[in-house]
Amino acid sequence: MGKNSLYDDKHIQIFDDRIHFKSWCLPWGKKDVQLSHVQKISEKKMGLFSGRLRISGSNNFKDWFHFDATRPTKTKAIVLETDFQIYKRLWITPERHSMAFNVLKKLV
Repeated sequence: MGKNSLYDDKHIQIFDDRIHFKSWCLPWGKKDVQLSHVQKISEKKMGLFSGRLRISGSNNFKDWFHFDATRPTKTKAIVLETDFQIYKRLWITPERHSMAFNVLKKLV
């Protein structure tokens, strides 16, 4: 496992082998997702009915949004498509979107 993060903000840390969620569910509950489970990465625009108002969690078994109280102020998300059976798409909203997206594109 890599020790030095390639990207770090108050919500996530990206390492060369995993993403560490500092607030996976509500403001607590940390989780690591191994990058070997990520099959595809993309950017998605968020609208009022497509994730922007979701602070955390999911309303289906396909998508998961890590806790981010500032998500309603953001317009884009990074979507990680995984090989997981439940919550196949992880929507992340880092503080520095472009920087995190570029780091992940090089790793996936």
